[in-house]
Amino acid sequence: MTSEAKDAAVDRVRSWHPDRIVRSLMVDGEVIYALEQPEWRLVLLDQAPIALLGIVVSYMAVSVLGAGLGLAVFALLVGVVVWRALDAWHTRYVLTSFRVMRCSGVLDRNVEFIPWRKVTDVSLRRSFFQRMVGASTIRIESANEASQFREMTDVCNPRAFFDKLQEMTAAYSGNVQVGMAPVDLEWDD
Repeated sequence: MTSEAKDAAVDRVRSWHPDRIVRSLMVDGEVIYALEQPEWRLVLLDQAPIALLGIVVSYMAVSVLGAGLGLAVFALLVGVVVWRALDAWHTRYVLTSFRVMRCSGVLDRNVEFIPWRKVTDVSLRRSFFQRMVGASTIRIESANEASQFREMTDVCNPRAFFDKLQEMTAAYSGNVQVGMAPVDLEWDD
């Protein structure tokens, strides 16, 4: 193994920051047009039921089984919440000149992507809580039905990301021309 190959292997092993991991996955000539991650306020909101359950279970464990076991149960549930928050922090949604990609994982690396030529449908959903914090879930359908990559959840800055996603999809599928004047719509948050 050459010195350059060893340096590259060590660099991949030490890459823990999600943005650096994404950069290492790019192929020659590939350009990143948009990069987002899950909205941190929604990640905290998603963890609220687990945190509440942790408090209730810990209180019950302390009163029934003693302080030591109650503290252990509480520590376990805190660990679950922290792990889920770390997992969300390590998730990136990327739009490049070649593909739409999701990169995730804290200890392991999960990378799923769909080349633009295989994207068939794109949709945007916003739950009540997502509307409160300005996030959205973007669903992508592809020609490959077996693909595990379907959704990008709790996307920050959904307007810009969705607009760029639509531009890229139109560019790769062929832009439809109509004989009417375009309508200018305002995005309403």
